[in-house]
Amino acid sequence: MGSISPLFLLSMFLLAFDVKGQPQRNHFDVKGPRQRNHSSNVIPLGSWLSPIANRTSWLSPSGLFAFGFYPRGRKGFAIGIWLHTQPNHTIVWTANPDNPPLSSNATLNLTSDGMLLLRTEQGEENFMANFLDEDDPEPADSASMYDSGNFVLYDNSSKVIWQSFDNPTDTILGGQNLSKGDELVSRSDHSSRRYCLQMKTNGNLVSSPVNSTDGSENVYWNVDTFDFSDVKLSLNERGFLRLTNYSSSLVILANNSYPDKKETSTIIYRAILDSDGIFKLYSHHFWGNSNTSSNVSLEWSSLHDQCEVRGFCGLNSYCTGTGSKAECHCYPGFHFLNPKNKLLGCYNNFSEDGCSKGPMIHYNITASPNISWGDFPYSVQLINPENCYKSCLGDCNCGAAFYFYVNGTCNKFKLPLRYGRSQNLSVIAFFKMFQRNGGSLDDHNPVFLKDSKKKVILILSLTLGSIALLCSVIAISCFFIYRHQVHRYRELSPENLDKLVEDENVDMKTLERMVKVGLWCIQEDPALRPPMKNVILMLEGTMDIAVPPSPDISHS
Repeated sequence: MGSISPLFLLSMFLLAFDVKGQPQRNHFDVKGPRQRNHSSNVIPLGSWLSPIANRTSWLSPSGLFAFGFYPRGRKGFAIGIWLHTQPNHTIVWTANPDNPPLSSNATLNLTSDGMLLLRTEQGEENFMANFLDEDDPEPADSASMYDSGNFVLYDNSSKVIWQSFDNPTDTILGGQNLSKGDELVSRSDHSSRRYCLQMKTNGNLVSSPVNSTDGSENVYWNVDTFDFSDVKLSLNERGFLRLTNYSSSLVILANNSYPDKKETSTIIYRAILDSDGIFKLYSHHFWGNSNTSSNVSLEWSSLHDQCEVRGFCGLNSYCTGTGSKAECHCYPGFHFLNPKNKLLGCYNNFSEDGCSKGPMIHYNITASPNISWGDFPYSVQLINPENCYKSCLGDCNCGAAFYFYVNGTCNKFKLPLRYGRSQNLSVIAFFKMFQRNGGSLDDHNPVFLKDSKKKVILILSLTLGSIALLCSVIAISCFFIYRHQVHRYRELSPENLDKLVEDENVDMKTLERMVKVGLWCIQEDPALRPPMKNVILMLEGTMDIAVPPSPDISHS
């Protein structure tokens, strides 16, 4: 037997190391013309799909991915790409997601003249791929659905003329990029738009609510590179999520490129702007040759607090909670648009008069601590909290205000209010509320809402403490009043009367009689006080006068 060269041994060692270091992927192929020679992966001209026909989708070689019709809503359908997971398929791409659901009579055709054409029940024909918009377009000659999740159209020279990877909706898969100017749009049911993740031309990756402006007040998550070259968000087949340019990685978001060496499953990575507005990276593990046994893991998340997502709760509502446990609540004086879907926001139950001339509408102010919201105030004043709520109450433009204790500013806002959130800040919010019974504006004092049991206990403790202190003050006052009464009684006793008149010439018997009558008339017990007839008789000296009782502690 001939000797084995060292170069061959080194090559075998590196190959073995690479096989151990990667998950063993079953029939895994990637996008690109080099896969064109797989006959089982070719979709020829004349092929068609229907939601109610025997063929509703075109599968990838391993069966992990499919392109075709999937159920949407109660009775409708949509065209998209999904990953075969249990118990429900995972949608990774949707064609024309803003369009209404399709009926069961719709068909999708790769026509003989090279068009991917959707025919609706009403007879309308719509092109499903925009390659016809290119200059001097070539018709499609075939299509392929790959195990990467990419659906590709080829011309007769095997050149890619359209692919789903260049038109992401809410997800990017391994081997897919989000180039500058592109965006992912989150959808609660793959149709309703709420949030977007944009790869800006300045190299920054930004999350914000859909249809919002580029202002910083709308951004709730971002990664700044400030690299105006061709920056893109890239996810490779090993779960390596990063921002790159032509030459290098600028920012690494997630690195899952070193799975367990004992792993023998196929792993599919997908990064999605989820329906909650948070950008997440998931991994799907498939075992053996089966595409039905799998599990999913969350590998990375851009945010960990749901309330950080601006617009998670709708207009005139605010978010409470931490982590994924978030709830939406209406501001005082507002009601949910739909109590079954609290994310839609709230409305107030009266028509605002604003600054219009008409019958005066009376308002009150309600205060809530630790609540703030986004946007910019139309007025900022350096005043105290009391003057802050009075300023809003008297301002026809003011719907609400919040006061920052840190800098002593009163910030006034018009309705509606966006991006509300409850958090531990040195701030108190004031809400103008309609008062049905009218009243004087001077009588409108803010009512403070107790937002937790601890605050209720604290307030009760302070109240009971104040009552106890007040009772102590009253008891001490009564004691001194009693001491004063005893002292005054002793001064008016017969043996001390001469001290009151000093050297003046006074009839002491008449003075003593008048003092006794006076003491009887001011007795604390009404039953001891003499009637007016007896008072006159005692003053005239025709009725004997008993010695008045001294003040007793039992009557104090």
